[in-house]
Amino acid sequence: MFGTLKAANSKERFPRHQSSVSGPHRPHEPECERASSPLLSPPEEERGNRRRSACGFTLIELLAVVVMVVFLVSVLATALATTRTNTSTLQCLNNLCQLGATWAMYADDNEGRLVPYRRGTGGGLTLSNECWVAGLLDFTSRADNTNIGYLIDHVRYPYGAYFGPYLRSAEVFKCPSDRSVVVIGGQQLPRSRSVSMSNYGDPFTSRPFTSRFTELGQFTSPADVFIILDERPDSLNDGVFMMDPDTKWQLVDFPGFLHDGAGNFVFADGHTATHRWEDPRTVPELVPGQPILYYNINVPNDVDVLWLARHATGNLSYPN
Repeated sequence: MFGTLKAANSKERFPRHQSSVSGPHRPHEPECERASSPLLSPPEEERGNRRRSACGFTLIELLAVVVMVVFLVSVLATALATTRTNTSTLQCLNNLCQLGATWAMYADDNEGRLVPYRRGTGGGLTLSNECWVAGLLDFTSRADNTNIGYLIDHVRYPYGAYFGPYLRSAEVFKCPSDRSVVVIGGQQLPRSRSVSMSNYGDPFTSRPFTSRFTELGQFTSPADVFIILDERPDSLNDGVFMMDPDTKWQLVDFPGFLHDGAGNFVFADGHTATHRWEDPRTVPELVPGQPILYYNINVPNDVDVLWLARHATGNLSYPN
């Protein structure tokens, strides 16, 4: 009895497929099998081929896609290049910010006296010739070009490397955009420094116009006086960036321009800024591995020289 009931229930739950085709039972054919059935009439088969060919690309469409891809790649490459440039600029500004903060800390620790910076070949190496950094950079095989001890080892170089007790890394003295190298012992080595300090307090400067700042409290408008800046690789030598505001339109050393035609600065109040140069005479062509062809030239009506003179002294009404 139970066996009969179970069989009946099984029949109800799983009914046999009822084919509408008369004759022997034929299994249900999937749609894909029927679509490829040899019984498909020729006109329908041709229409199917036309539908499949319509899904492809024409030559013009393929060319349009290729042009679009090339355009997007060029846009992406430009964006990446801009990003790299911006990254270098920001890193350089961060380095200058740290140097500016160290400059202020040194003054605070020394009763307001500013760090010394004498110009010249022997700067930072002998008594009475103290300088915030030691040595002189060029494109020869001189050890000065790569000696980071001149920047941070104040114990070994007591007349230079004055920021050493505050900065444990020499990387902040080098802008990442400055890729200048020298050959020493058959190897290409990066130079150790790309920054200089303004000569606003250099004892060498004794002319009446250029105010000599020797103490932190002497700055009446610190936001208008730059302290440290990028100097272009072929102009860089000692640790001092020379300005001569007493001679109108005089350009002694040349500022950096490696940030898309602009240079970076840190000011006496601690803020950093990027200044774009306007006159092409301020940014002559850079020949890698070669010193600049001229220094200390007069450049009449160069608005960049005017900007440098005003912000080297803090006198924004210069030359009036």
